[in-house]
Amino acid sequence: MTGSSSHPWFLDNERPAPSALRTASPSEVTALLREELAGLSVSLPGPWLPAQPFVLPRQSYDELFGIARTLLALVRRAVLALGTGWPARAEALGADPHDYPLLSGQDNTETAYCSMMARPDIVIGERGPQLLEFNVSGTFGGPNESHGLTEVWQHTHRERFFGHDPLATRVRAFEDVCASRRLPRAIAIIGSLGDLEGDDADIRFQERELEQFRRRGFTADFLEPDRLPEALGRPGNLRYPLGLRNFAPADWRERGQSLRPVHDAQRAGLLLLPPQSSGLLANKKALALVSEGRPWMTRAERRLAERHLPWTRITLPGRTRWEGQEHELLELLLVRRKRFVLKKAIGMMGREVLVGRYTEPVDWRQAVEAAFAAGDSIVQEYVEPATCALELTDGTSTFTAHVAPVLSPMLFGDRPGGCWARFLTDGASGSASRGVISVGGAGASENAVLTWAGPTAHPAAGTEEEGR
Repeated sequence: MTGSSSHPWFLDNERPAPSALRTASPSEVTALLREELAGLSVSLPGPWLPAQPFVLPRQSYDELFGIARTLLALVRRAVLALGTGWPARAEALGADPHDYPLLSGQDNTETAYCSMMARPDIVIGERGPQLLEFNVSGTFGGPNESHGLTEVWQHTHRERFFGHDPLATRVRAFEDVCASRRLPRAIAIIGSLGDLEGDDADIRFQERELEQFRRRGFTADFLEPDRLPEALGRPGNLRYPLGLRNFAPADWRERGQSLRPVHDAQRAGLLLLPPQSSGLLANKKALALVSEGRPWMTRAERRLAERHLPWTRITLPGRTRWEGQEHELLELLLVRRKRFVLKKAIGMMGREVLVGRYTEPVDWRQAVEAAFAAGDSIVQEYVEPATCALELTDGTSTFTAHVAPVLSPMLFGDRPGGCWARFLTDGASGSASRGVISVGGAGASENAVLTWAGPTAHPAAGTEEEGR
């Protein structure tokens, strides 16, 4: 549902509007946003920027993480059940094992940490939160963005909000690894300056990530591939036994950068997390398996999936059940085009997504038939995104828009780690945009999702582990 009123899920009638609590002028808010977030992937498309965070009722805020945690566990189990060993699971999902060159071969370790870091994309539909897809890796957007945005909002409003800190929670996940494997607190963030824009601001945020680890007693450094594996120390007694994989292997291979140094570091004993097996949990076919239902799923798990996961199927010929009746899947999609979305199974942030209601019938038919021929995609029932009010500013004035955000709660080691949001507006009108499904594209604005601070929401005020 879109319109001029906020969906009840967003509303807390016992709290004041965040705009009433702002202590900074529009120009101050704009300056702080641009200073804090310069150099990140955060999009600040002018002239309108958020003048406040998305502030949810505590129950709604907590529900996002509960849904994410439960559905992630189901996706993980569905993938594990596909075969013995990760190469076999990749083949079962129609993925090329050669696209996963950093699979360590230590299946138990891969299995233990494949879901270590995850970020779903959720919209609020008529029936509440609907999880559209998972991003499972060490490189998804959101941690630095929501951390920085939260810093801004805590300085510009007289009442403190609560939000789990993604950078601090990620450190806690690595603390758990060190404790369980009896490793020293020493970590190398493995990445490449080629992945960054290369300006001073990028280095500043790189240092912020390192400082989060150092503050908790870690020895931490950023290592580029040309320093591997020598900078780790000798095999068997590594200076940095842990590595945070801060790069996407596909990106490196696309630009011709060798993964050999990273592979050699793994052979020397580096535990690189999250492992590359995590990418298979992000394969949208895994989400389709959960939507269809697995024999081992309990009734409660099936009900939760039906409630919070849009109907999703792999593009394979055959009959399927939809809205209480049996259908040939291909025929269903062609006849009921406006009810569905077509997505590549491998791909993030709205890339290669086709929304049936905004696609010409001939183009839809061509894309659907190609997807069935390749078996490389999924179809998902379209969710009409609900809207909520958000105050925007151009640096001089403010106005209230109704936007349809994509909400992305982050999990690190199964702990809630903050929530990021992206949204679109149609210029100064502030109306919800139909492009919400592909909100990762150009023109999307970004924000932090917070809730209200209080005795239950903020048990240890100021602690990085629980929030800010």
